[in-house]
Amino acid sequence: MDKGFVMREGENGFERAIGILEMIYKLPDDLSEEDIEAVNDFVFPELQHTSVGLLELPADRELELYFFRLLLGVLKEAQRAQEEGKKLVFIPFTFPPEIFYAFDNIFPLCTEIVGGMITNICYGQGERFWDFAMGLGLPDSLCSANTIGTMPFFMGPGIRPDAIVYNSAGSCNPNAKIHAFASDYLDIPQFVLEKPVDESSRGRELYFNYMKRLIEELEEWSGSELREERLREVMEHSYRAAELYNEYWELKKASPCPVPNIFSMTLLVLRSQMWGREEAVKVMQKMVDMSKERLRKGEYTAPEELARVYITYIYWLFDFAGYFTWMEKQGITILGDILAIHFFPEKDISSRESMLRNLADIAFDYPMTRQMGGESISLRWLDDIAYAARDLGADACVFGGVHACKHTLGTAAFFRREMMKRLGLPTLMLTGDVFDKRHTPMEMFQEEVKTFVDQVVARKRATKRRKKAEASGEAASPRE
Repeated sequence: MDKGFVMREGENGFERAIGILEMIYKLPDDLSEEDIEAVNDFVFPELQHTSVGLLELPADRELELYFFRLLLGVLKEAQRAQEEGKKLVFIPFTFPPEIFYAFDNIFPLCTEIVGGMITNICYGQGERFWDFAMGLGLPDSLCSANTIGTMPFFMGPGIRPDAIVYNSAGSCNPNAKIHAFASDYLDIPQFVLEKPVDESSRGRELYFNYMKRLIEELEEWSGSELREERLREVMEHSYRAAELYNEYWELKKASPCPVPNIFSMTLLVLRSQMWGREEAVKVMQKMVDMSKERLRKGEYTAPEELARVYITYIYWLFDFAGYFTWMEKQGITILGDILAIHFFPEKDISSRESMLRNLADIAFDYPMTRQMGGESISLRWLDDIAYAARDLGADACVFGGVHACKHTLGTAAFFRREMMKRLGLPTLMLTGDVFDKRHTPMEMFQEEVKTFVDQVVARKRATKRRKKAEASGEAASPRE
């Protein structure tokens, strides 16, 4: 093992990831190909897929250097929070972080973002932390995303959270259970925002009351009142980012798609850790501006766009180069996943009450919370993915999750059948774990996806082109 990747005294996975990520400050904005090769030589071989995935393609390089520098600043704030008299709280990626940024003395840290950092930056890619959880006697049915994210805080040195706040009970039980276990193991309080499955106005009103109760509990625990002025500032940032998100969504409709695949991962991190802050607005603006410029210039990484796929659950997050970059170079556009479907109510920041209602509606319709905590998991999941796939012009879907996603796997056959009935879209079902490469290696994933695109999606597109040509009286191309 390279000694540069061994945990040092006083730190754990979170601190080590930040320490390694600090090298990004030393990289020039205009990286050359030689610079990228030097970066690859600097990191451990199994982590080169991260640097290649972020830096190989010019558009990716420009955005990701900018984004990760801002993200590092936010993570360092989390690291300093307790020293500065703030309460550090764990949240899952099913919870809007802007709720916590609205407090003067509470700082949120998304456990899955920590897990993703460790998986992509630290030696061993998070496997040691999963294995540690298994050594504690925890069941292997837990979600690897938040298990890898929480275990470093159990293992010795490094920061510890002051509380756990989650809203996943009933919608994602593996997520909720590991956070509840962390609360018990670390002997810290937990705050739960319950979500009724009733999606009517009655259920939403009940949820709003639950939200107000949570805010009151956080105020009492933290010893600080949620100030209306601070809340309004956060909501302004949140809705400015939401406006840019809507522009980003519209840009994805162009074919070929001008939005680089890796931007999907960036959006996930922004929404889970940085939303409600100025940094999220800045990164979203740059993503939109760069995509518009690529659209104007007709830039696309591959010679042609062969497939437009919607990921029906979660992106593979242990190999950026093998997933996002490889698919883009193959002519496969990633249009989004379940965590990319966001709903924002009409903005109303006229009063504290109206802003809390906005937050309650945002949290109620937050990705995963909305689908897995709905009246029917299978129907809500199907409806939302079908909407996104139709609106963005997808011609196929790919399923991927973690091995703990039994609730989605239980409805997978229904989902695939109904997507064909509704939209005529084929779905490739892949089992494995998007955080742990030991389940399904990336080479196996790539082989499955390439076969699916070549033998199913390409034929489907060729049939459409042939029918269109026949209807217009034109001759079909020899390729068709």
